[in-house]
Amino acid sequence: MSAPISMFVPATLIAILAIPLALNLVPPNRIYGYRTAHSLANRQLWFRINRVAGLALIVAAAVALSAYLYRPELASGRSFAGVLVLILPVLAALVGTGMYARKI
Repeated sequence: MSAPISMFVPATLIAILAIPLALNLVPPNRIYGYRTAHSLANRQLWFRINRVAGLALIVAAAVALSAYLYRPELASGRSFAGVLVLILPVLAALVGTGMYARKI
């Protein structure tokens, strides 16, 4: 049986990938970022939405990483609870960004 990938890896990767979004370094594109028809059509809107998405994903990753530091057994990747510790904050970040995108 192979060793599970530590949940620190995906949580850290999410945070790293979110930094350019939060810093408005990613121009409108169809591959990387929070893409909607409206954000792709409006450059200013793209940067506003992706800044919020980037910040929200950084916070989500920080929440997960904090939980893994507090309860290291969750970071092993062997428990469903450990996976939820990452998925739920990321899902909340994406839903929150979607709500923001619809509001503006």
